[in-house]
Parts: sequence; structure tokens; C-alpha cells
Amino acid sequence: MHKISDFLINLKNELLSPQKDKSKIRKIFFSLIFVFSVILLFVLRFTMLLKSSHPTGLDGYYYALQAKSLITNGTLENPDTEIGYYLCGLCSFLVKDAILGCKIWATIASTLLSVSIFILIKTFSSEKRYIPFTAFVISAFCSPNLAYFEVNYINNLTGLFFFFFFASAFYYLIENFKSLKRKPLYIIITLLLFCGAAFSHLVSFAFAFIFICFVLLQKLKLKYQIIFSVSAIVLFILIFITQAGRFKNVFSLGPVLPIFSPELKSILGLLMCKELSLYFILSYLSAIFYAIYKKRFDLFLLLPLIISFPLWKLDSVDMGYRMLLNGLPCAICFILIIFSKIAVKNTRGLYAFVLFIFIALSFKIKSNEIYNPKKDPPYEYYKKLVSKINLPDTSLLIAHLGLNHVYTYYCGLKDCLNYNCDFDVPNNEVWRLAYKVDAEYLKCFFGEYEDEELDRLIIQLDTNYVLIKEELWQRYLKYEDDEIVQAINNWYNPHEYRPSFIRKKD
Repeated sequence: MHKISDFLINLKNELLSPQKDKSKIRKIFFSLIFVFSVILLFVLRFTMLLKSSHPTGLDGYYYALQAKSLITNGTLENPDTEIGYYLCGLCSFLVKDAILGCKIWATIASTLLSVSIFILIKTFSSEKRYIPFTAFVISAFCSPNLAYFEVNYINNLTGLFFFFFFASAFYYLIENFKSLKRKPLYIIITLLLFCGAAFSHLVSFAFAFIFICFVLLQKLKLKYQIIFSVSAIVLFILIFITQAGRFKNVFSLGPVLPIFSPELKSILGLLMCKELSLYFILSYLSAIFYAIYKKRFDLFLLLPLIISFPLWKLDSVDMGYRMLLNGLPCAICFILIIFSKIAVKNTRGLYAFVLFIFIALSFKIKSNEIYNPKKDPPYEYYKKLVSKINLPDTSLLIAHLGLNHVYTYYCGLKDCLNYNCDFDVPNNEVWRLAYKVDAEYLKCFFGEYEDEELDRLIIQLDTNYVLIKEELWQRYLKYEDDEIVQAINNWYNPHEYRPSFIRKKD
């Protein structure tokens, strides 16, 4: 309290002093506004997540069970190196609640993303206040997609803010290497931020790698640029080949823009598709306009091909959408940096105008357009459903995505998989939650069993789900008519094996 009162007294003295330094006062006021904006952003984002008492999004319970396992057993339920899980676990440990802990970290990461964008623009721009603050406000208060980021993609979000902080540190290090007095400290900080990006998500690692290539290529002589470019391309191809399974069936010649995808519009809503399409178009237009305006081509003008790649398949919220979502904050930075290089005169007025337009548009964004808990899986129902299940600790349950994580979270961290099982389980204790089938009907296929035994192996939990031993379920599928089997084998009844590119190594 003493520090706050001293600060206010000093501020008052500065304002009333006849010798006041106007630039210093503006700096103090600007700092106050920025700090207030950061606090406001955190409160708004955290309040949004509190609209539901459950984790948010389809993978919400996965983060929660990872955090719960970490603070309960000291290890992740599913071993992984991604930092986001450990930071969720840390917050969960501090508040003694895995669900709340994950929401706190998601909010911190979401807030830090906008702060890191501010720092990046501040590093790249010669104007240190208006342009960076414009970028901050746009990313913090005027972007429904970036607000939605914290609902579903905590690891991506964590990786992105590490990437932006790394990009700022690396660029500053390269540009000021000769004059830096504490080179080892800056190098260590830069390396730590790179590791943060690399171990948070594959996308942020790729962004960091590409950024390094672009910065270094600008500094090298032509022959070294060629050697470096070839080496980088070869390394990128090798990485791409190792991750080929992830990129299978994710490319398409259309629809290019999310606004032209009926599937994305029905899932995300028109508002988010409009925003993604707008920044997609603006990133390319900015690059073209800059090249025409400056009458030269710079290597960084190729960035739109990476952050707004035009050939993603956009028929679901899968790889294509996620990559465009990850590229959105990069597009904001790219567009504003281009704008700052062109708008030399009356910069304040131009950016005040841009800021006004975005803020005016943000008032039209409704809270439910960003996050509506009703669009989450019915977690309260799932919680009541899994409470009826009592399987051995060494058992494995097969259930569709979302429900499988709820089961593991509330049932002693027992294993549950949303794929068919292709490995041994002790005593063959593999069970399944089958959707929209009738227990009495299923029992008709197994006349060799006594009624009491069938009642133990096939249990009607409610009107939607049946708990059944997996070996019986697979036998039933062989007995049933092909048309019925084809109808049953849907998303709610997992029927495929886990893809090799996401299997965990022993």
C-alpha cells in the first residue's frame, strides 16, 4: 500500500510541477493505461471461462485430467513434453483444483499472447507507443478468434506467446549484438524462450524455426543465403516427412477462405469465419501493396504464404482451421508492421483512426458468439453417466471423444480410449460405452450365456448408452446386418484404430 501511495504522490507532483516533463507524464499515463488494459483483458477472459463450471471445449477435460494426474501422481496421465500441461498442473496445484487451474492458465496464456504481440511490434517498429498499443487492443479486445483460442487450444496458445516473446528477443539480439553489454544473459533468455515455443506445440516450433531462417537470411551474403536456404528447406522436408501422417488429407484446392466453407460457418459461426477471411485477405494485400509502394521485393513478404496458406482443407475444425487460427496473430503483426513502414506521416492520427474502427467493431461482438457453454459437450450429463460405471483399476474403457476424458477424470484416472484397442489389457478387461443401442436387443445375439452373466456383461446405463464387454461388441458387429453396422460405426461409436502419428512410444 505504501508503494501505491508513493507512486500516486509522485504522479501528482509531476502533474502539478511547473517544470513538468510532458513526455515523461505521457509515458506514465500510457503505462497506466496499458497496465489497466492488461488487467481488464485478464478479467474479461477469465470471466468468459467461468460461464461453465466444467472445463471448456471438446478437449477441456483432457487438460484437466492431465493436470489432476500431475498433482495426484506426479506424472501426466498421458506422458508428453508439451509445457502447457505442466503449467496447467502448476496452477492446479496452487488453487487445489484441476478445472479451475486449467482455466487460470488458459487466461494467463491468452493475456500473455496479447502482451507478447505488443512487445513484438514495439521491437520492430520505430514508433514505440501507438503502433504497439494498437496491435495489443486489436488482439485483446477486437478478435473473437483469439478470445476463443483459450477455450480449446491451451497448448497452441502457450506456444504462440512463447514464440512472440522469442521473436522479439532474437531480433533484438541480432540487431544489437555488437553493442550489448550482457550478451550471455540475452542469449540465455532467447534460448529459453525458443525452448518454450519448441516444447509447447509443433506449430510454434515451426514458426520459431521459420522466423530464425528469415532473420538470418536477411543478414547473410548471397552465397550463404543460398546455402542456408537449401539447408533449411531440406530440414523442413525431413520434419514434414516424419509428420506425414498428420498432413494426410488436410490439403484442398478450395474453399481457400473460411467464409466460403459451410461446415466452418455452421461450427464456428459467421463472425469468426469473417475475421479469419479478413486477415487472410489483408495479409496478402499488405504484402502486394508494400512491394508496389517500395518498388522492391523483400524476403519477409513471403510470410503470408505461411501464416495464411491458401490450400488448407476447411471442412472441419481440424488441421486447416487450426493453422489459420495460429496464423491469425501473426497476420495482425505482419499487417501492422507493413502499415507502419508505409504510414510515415501523421502516424498517430492514422493509428488512432485504425484503433477507433476496430474498437467500434468490437462492440458488435456478442459474448455468446465467442464462447457459448451450450456448444460444449454435455459435461454435466457425462459426469452423471460415468458415475454409474464401476470397472477394475486395470481396465480399459472405449468411449467417444469428450466422454472418454470425463470418465478418466472422475473415475480414478482409469484408462479410456476413443479408438479401438489393439494392445493387450490385463485379464482382457476391455469395455465399451456403445451409443444408441439397446441392451436387451444385444443380449439376443449371445444365447450361449446365462442371463445373469449377460446382465453383468451388457448393462443399459440409460436410454443413450450401453456398457458392454468389448469382445461381445465386436462379435455383435460381425453378426449384425452390414447396413446397420455402417450406421452404428459413427463418431459416437469409435470404430478405428489410433493413428500411428499420435501413438505414444513405449
